[in-house]
Amino acid sequence: MATKLSQLDESLERLIRKIEDEPKDMLLFAIKQAEAIFKDRLFNDQGGRATDGSLLPQYSKSYTTYNKYGKRKTATHWDLVASGDMMGSIKPNLKKDSATLEFINNSEVKKADSLEKRANKTIFKFSTKESKEVIDKTVKETMKKIQKDIKESFK
Repeated sequence: MATKLSQLDESLERLIRKIEDEPKDMLLFAIKQAEAIFKDRLFNDQGGRATDGSLLPQYSKSYTTYNKYGKRKTATHWDLVASGDMMGSIKPNLKKDSATLEFINNSEVKKADSLEKRANKTIFKFSTKESKEVIDKTVKETMKKIQKDIKESFK
């Protein structure tokens, strides 16, 4: 014999219905936080930073004088924003029970690999600090959401 949750208290059943979609919502929240933190480190006024927090390498003297587009470079360190292709190619990919942040354009994957080799630095991975920041923000947001769901369910 089965006892429905609603027989105990309808508010419990309301709460269960509200939190059914929580994992998907929190996964989306987490990957959006990760994307913002990642892009903020890579695409900023200083020209971006490697995973360890160090500035990306400086341009050569000849490149800063005239780059391949015939324009004078104003940035001293590598500028990953230049055409916007790389930044625009990084997108979250939300699956049923996981999420990734990835390049959607294969040529940008090759460019990223090349940049890391030339810089001899890890650039396109999350640091421990960045990972912790995403986790902390996601936990905080999840707690707020659960508290709100409980209050609304037991009114």
